[in-house]
Amino acid sequence: MTKFTEHLRRRVLAIPAKFYVTLLTLCCLSLTLFALFSTLNIVYVSDSHGASRMLLTRVEDPEELMDLSGIVAEEEDSVYFTAFNGNLASLSIQRAVPITVYADGVEHVTKLAGGTVAEALEACGVTLGEHDYTEPSLHTAASQDEPITVHRVEYQDTVTYESIPYETEYVYTSLYYRNKKRTTVMQQGKEGTNEITHRLRIVDGEVESSQVVSVVMTEAPVNTVIKAYKAGAPVSDLSGPEVVNGVPSSYTAVYTGRATGYSASRGRGASGLGLGYGTVAVNPNLIPYGTKLYITSTDGRFVYGYAIATDTGTALQNGSCLVDLFYETYDEALLNGVQQVNVYVVG
Repeated sequence: MTKFTEHLRRRVLAIPAKFYVTLLTLCCLSLTLFALFSTLNIVYVSDSHGASRMLLTRVEDPEELMDLSGIVAEEEDSVYFTAFNGNLASLSIQRAVPITVYADGVEHVTKLAGGTVAEALEACGVTLGEHDYTEPSLHTAASQDEPITVHRVEYQDTVTYESIPYETEYVYTSLYYRNKKRTTVMQQGKEGTNEITHRLRIVDGEVESSQVVSVVMTEAPVNTVIKAYKAGAPVSDLSGPEVVNGVPSSYTAVYTGRATGYSASRGRGASGLGLGYGTVAVNPNLIPYGTKLYITSTDGRFVYGYAIATDTGTALQNGSCLVDLFYETYDEALLNGVQQVNVYVVG
């Protein structure tokens, strides 16, 4: 053990002093560098165009860090600086790019560091109306490669008028049994009118579409009404018991006699009841006023139909005729003259 110690001592003494000086210098330098690095921050600086720098510095202010790195933000750029985690931090710059907006025939150019179409419009001072829209849409990310177009939209209502055709109605009667081809125009037809409102969608001054939003009848059509012959069709439109083979299904008495026709301008008969198709004059001593009757010719070719006794006259009271049939025109009253009829007392 003594020999080994002695041998080791001799070997150490044999090392040149220059080596020890160099080793000591290196140790001191390492300690100095360690102390230096332990007090420095490591900051990674980059921008969206691909530039990057790594800094070893005691500086913590973002503006000073950009100056040191040579990667400097311009006015429209966005700067994102992360807080230090220990002595590590990052500073990134989103470079603003030109965004083109076309509105109202004018080209606007602004610079945005990211952002949406809506933010680009705001930067250009362009506002949208209630119905206006953009391409691309407002919430789309703005891009320098895709210009933004503002489309102005308005709605206008226009009114047009359209004719409504009238129809032809036929009123059938057996009154014309002696001339079956005869017809009478009771009412002349007249076209009506529809007011149609169209709503135009106008985009950038051009009509894009049209939609009907309302149709209002401003004048109703009036149908043509023609009276024409039909076998068995009654003159009167009053209703009553079912008629079978020309005879009402229920009645209390039947009279056969002479029928005439009349018309009158006054509106009420001797009974005080109104006059019109379906009212007749009678002898009230035979057929009381208000009695409901069914009247048809004895040969069945003429049917007056159901009627109400409302009037009288001298010929009826002296027995010259059984019933006088009311017509709304003098020509109709004369049309069939005198004929034999059956008068059924219904009620």
